[in-house]
Amino acid sequence: MAAFSKKGEEQERAVKEGRENLKILESGLEGKRFFGGETMGFVDIAAGWIGCWAQMTGEIIGINLIDAETMPLLDSWFQDFLGIPLIKECMPPQDKLLEHSKELHKILTAALT
Repeated sequence: MAAFSKKGEEQERAVKEGRENLKILESGLEGKRFFGGETMGFVDIAAGWIGCWAQMTGEIIGINLIDAETMPLLDSWFQDFLGIPLIKECMPPQDKLLEHSKELHKILTAALT
């Protein structure tokens, strides 16, 4: 959240910390398709929102928190997870979510300029 709501050096520190935390999450995927193995489980569902949030944040602030080069397992997992038909059905419309997130970003960063 700090990467989304800060600017300048504070944002850079938050991005670095966020990526370090995401690397820890990624380590749980080594040798597995999903966190529990070959089938989607509770951890996948609980962590699934992070993929959507990371994509939105990257689009708004222009910094990718997760990419195929630095976190290949996590990036692949997010793409697989967000592509599951049931998950796609449950996700809010991405255009409306992006619009809402942009407005939230403006509010959170307005006092920083």
